[in-house]
Amino acid sequence: MGKPTGFLEKTREMPRKEDKKSRTNHYKEFVADWTPEQTNEQSGRCMNCGIPFCHNGCPLGNIIPEFNDAVYQQNWEDAYEILSSTNNFPEFTGRICPAPCEASCVLGINQPAVTIEQIEKTIIETI
Repeated sequence: MGKPTGFLEKTREMPRKEDKKSRTNHYKEFVADWTPEQTNEQSGRCMNCGIPFCHNGCPLGNIIPEFNDAVYQQNWEDAYEILSSTNNFPEFTGRICPAPCEASCVLGINQPAVTIEQIEKTIIETI
């Protein structure tokens, strides 16, 4: 399990987005990439619940606490292997999925949920 007190020490952070007026002039990515350190902090917020409802929330059945733990330990190859074991195209799904797993996150009951979608994107961009 990542950091047992991570969800108490850090709050949810989202990546910076490019200004709306400037992004209408191109077709490039407009969401800034996270550094591995930012991703590490956010993945440390995962509580590794006894019953991870995020599994049920993910239509692909991604093994979310496990890849969060691998990211927290900075083991990017294992994180990618775990992610790709249930998802054939994480490069695409990480960008178009509405992230129902985040809505199912147990942490979301009384705090902002773990940024699962952005962690998934960062795994793909890092590998």
